[in-house]
Amino acid sequence: MKRSLGLSLAVWKSILTTMTIIMMQQSTTASAFFLAPLQRAALKNDLQNACTKEKENTPRILELVEELKKLNPSTDIRKDFNKLDGNWKLDFTTAPAQEVPKEEEEKDGNIVKTYQSIDTNEGVIYNIIDRGLPEKGLKIAVGAEPTRSDRVALDFRTIEAMNDRFPRKVTLRFPPRDFFRAITKISKFLTQEPYDELEFKELAYFDVLFLDDTLRIQRNSEGNIFVNSRIK
Repeated sequence: MKRSLGLSLAVWKSILTTMTIIMMQQSTTASAFFLAPLQRAALKNDLQNACTKEKENTPRILELVEELKKLNPSTDIRKDFNKLDGNWKLDFTTAPAQEVPKEEEEKDGNIVKTYQSIDTNEGVIYNIIDRGLPEKGLKIAVGAEPTRSDRVALDFRTIEAMNDRFPRKVTLRFPPRDFFRAITKISKFLTQEPYDELEFKELAYFDVLFLDDTLRIQRNSEGNIFVNSRIK
């Protein structure tokens, strides 16, 4: 038997050891596959609870963000761009309060709603302050284009202000991207630096840290964290 196989006992032990390691690796991979959704669900629940008292829970929120980042089911936003579609409300951010208006009650009792509406077919993110739209409110349109596996480049397009008094609607348009592209190319030429289209597009951006059907976590080009939940 041994002669016909031509293998020594030491070789057989080596083969068995290798097979055991492979089986253990496969078992670990399978366990991770089944455990990841459970871990995500638990961490998301902890994050949602922490965001209800964001001021006192900021360190914990940031820890949970890092944990969820490791379990991000959307590994390439260029392929999963459509997952951003829909309306999202802000649950937490490290950005200065004056930069991010929150929902509040006005003197007349009207509730001001703030949220994002994303249309990936058009490649536009609308930052909305709803004081009774379509009559009263503000809409800021920002172009969005996925440029890397985890990055979405931004370009500001329009600001629409609606009022129930005259003038009913005022629209401010930002200069087109081609204008800024031309300025950038001229600047690069004068400084004898090579023009990089990707670098130009990513003058403003956000990196997707986590994205699934109900939760979106991102870091903008200034390093601020935003936690958003989908509005049902």
